[in-house]
Parts: sequence; C-alpha cells; structure tokens
Amino acid sequence: MTSTALATAAPTAANWPPSQVGPPLLLSVVPNSGPAAGGNLVQLNGQNLRNVISVTFGGVPAQIVSQSSSGGGDWGGGWGGGGWPGGGWPGNPTNDVIVVIAPPHAPGSVQVLVTTTAGTSNSQVYTYVAPTPPTAFSITPTVGPTTGGTLYLITGTNLTGVTSVTFGGVPSAILTINPGGTSLIGITPAGPPGGGTVAVVLSGPNGTAAVPGGFTYFVAPPAPAPTNITPATGPAAGGTAFTINGTNLGSVLGVLFNGVPATGVTATATTVTGTTPPGVPGTATVTLVTATGTVTVPGGFLYV
Repeated sequence: MTSTALATAAPTAANWPPSQVGPPLLLSVVPNSGPAAGGNLVQLNGQNLRNVISVTFGGVPAQIVSQSSSGGGDWGGGWGGGGWPGGGWPGNPTNDVIVVIAPPHAPGSVQVLVTTTAGTSNSQVYTYVAPTPPTAFSITPTVGPTTGGTLYLITGTNLTGVTSVTFGGVPSAILTINPGGTSLIGITPAGPPGGGTVAVVLSGPNGTAAVPGGFTYFVAPPAPAPTNITPATGPAAGGTAFTINGTNLGSVLGVLFNGVPATGVTATATTVTGTTPPGVPGTATVTLVTATGTVTVPGGFLYV
C-alpha cells in the first residue's frame, strides 16, 4: 500500500502564525446607515479582513474598535480537534468581523472600504442621514414685561437638541427640555425698552426653528407704592370699607387680606378702595395684586 503525502506541509516555525489569505472581501456593513455626526458603532463582516491597515467611509478614516476572525487561513488558529488546523482546509478564507466608529460626514451615501496588507476590499454602501431639525408650535404666554423674567413654555418636536433660545437675538435661560423633545421651559430675557414683538428662535446642532408669532414685550407700569390703609382696624366679620393710599396704584387688580380677596376693589393712581373680607382676630397681611406681581401694604390690617 502506497501512502500519499499531503500537499500542504504541517505547521512549522517558518509558516506559523498563519498569514493573510487572498484579498479582503467585504460582505456587509451593519447598520448600513447612521447620523451625519458619526460616532456610532458599525460592524463590518467579510472574509480575509486580517492585518487591517484602514477602514474608510467615503475616504474618511474610521476608528477601529475591535477585530475578530474565525476559520480558514493557512493553518487557522492551531490544530483543531480531529480535523485541519483552525477547523478548515488550508487556504480557505476567514470569516472576519471589524467593529469601527463611524466618522462624521455630510449626509448622503458613501463607499466603505477595508484596506489590509493584502489589498483593498470591494465597497459596501453606508448612508449618512441628515439630522432632523426642531420645530416649534407655540409659546405660552405670548406676552411679558420688558424687564424679562417671564416663565415660558414652548411646544414642538425634536427639541432635545436645542441649545439656545433667543428673543430678538438675546439669549434666554433654558430650564428644562422634556425627554420626548416636545416641550421646553425657560425664562425670558429683558426686551426692548419700548416693548414690541420680537422673533423667538430655537437653535442647536440639528438646525433652527422660529416660534410662530414670536413674543410681545410690554412696558410694565411702575410698581405700586402703598403707604397705609385706613381704617387699619375692623371687625373679623369683615364688611369694613377701606382706602389704601400711595402712588402708582392704578395697576392694582385686587387686594388680599391674608390671602382672601377683598370685594368691590377700585384703583386710581393714588388710592385703592374696597371692602374687607371676613378674617380671624389678629393682624392680617394686606397684599396688592398686579399683572406683574404683588406688593405688601405697610402695617397690615387688624381684625378684632
């Protein structure tokens, strides 16, 4: 009986470790699309993707995170159990995986190529997707004083990427954006001294959006300056007619006695009149209410 020698020599120090077999073949790119900003992980699957020199997306190098191989090669990864080294015939292609971080690129389709010491692979298509810009539906409230400080709510879509909200070009403070990107809360900056309507613009890396109608600033009247209330005492049952004296009182909308509204309130530039509500014995805090805030009347009112 005559034995036949194997055509391929067993592993020796001269031919181990296994070398690259043939040019690289790129079979798939997963996922095959991603954001134009890049930064996402992409897996490249193919054969003979060993000894990688570079991976490019539209000519832009990608950062290689990891590489792995299985099967094939001249002698694979060593003598397999009961078979050829590495589990395959010498010279078979390897099944390889490369994980990379996609580089940034302009939106559109590009060619992905793998270059190894054995050459450059065929290309696979990867599509860069343009970011979705924000949209703005409304702002609440739509008006506020020129002094700023008004808490506002903007509703829309894709607001999570918004980094700036300007009122007439002046940045406002952004307090919070909900995770769904449908609402944004902030505080208005000071507006034009004479008031008026200004554009409200949202900006971020994904684009810009203008709030329909903008925001209207009004010149707030001077803050009320009460000096006293007469009489300063009355029955706990209420019903006492009172007069509050001072200046800039024309903007007063209501009067509170320990938080309870007075009735029949009328305001002029120098006086506010009305009738006390029921209270409890003791000194009550008297508060003037305006469209822009509250002011406390000195001394309060004593219920007896």
